[in-house]
Amino acid sequence: MAIEAVQLEIAEAIRNVGPICLASGSCCRFEAHGHRLYASGLEVARCVAICESEGRGITAEDVASALERGGCPWQDGRLCTARAGRPIGCRVYFCDPRAGEVVPRLAEQAHQRIRAIHDEHGIEYVYGEWRTMLRDVLGAEPDLVVGG
Repeated sequence: MAIEAVQLEIAEAIRNVGPICLASGSCCRFEAHGHRLYASGLEVARCVAICESEGRGITAEDVASALERGGCPWQDGRLCTARAGRPIGCRVYFCDPRAGEVVPRLAEQAHQRIRAIHDEHGIEYVYGEWRTMLRDVLGAEPDLVVGG
């Protein structure tokens, strides 16, 4: 619930900025667009659990395949199929240049709040590249993610 509260606050802040999402899928094609997605362990575990409960669970093989494609295992064409569970990094990424100034500030604020949630509940804080973290949560072999 605490992470959901942070996500709702970010959603409201993003609505106030009003960036446009053109559903290009650029946010999910990491290599093609020269960026990485990072998330905390709690965000990753939460996304996996939500997606599993919605019938959108993934496997270590899905993560390996996404790595080969250079993207996210929940990307389907140009759309994200992990909308409810996606981490803060996904929620603040917009191709719209109007989001450029406010997004880093929002991301940092949310990141600090999520780190505090880890601390508050005595949960080890781990932060890393999305697919590597997914691999870890799913219990995959380390060699499935190369250069992650």
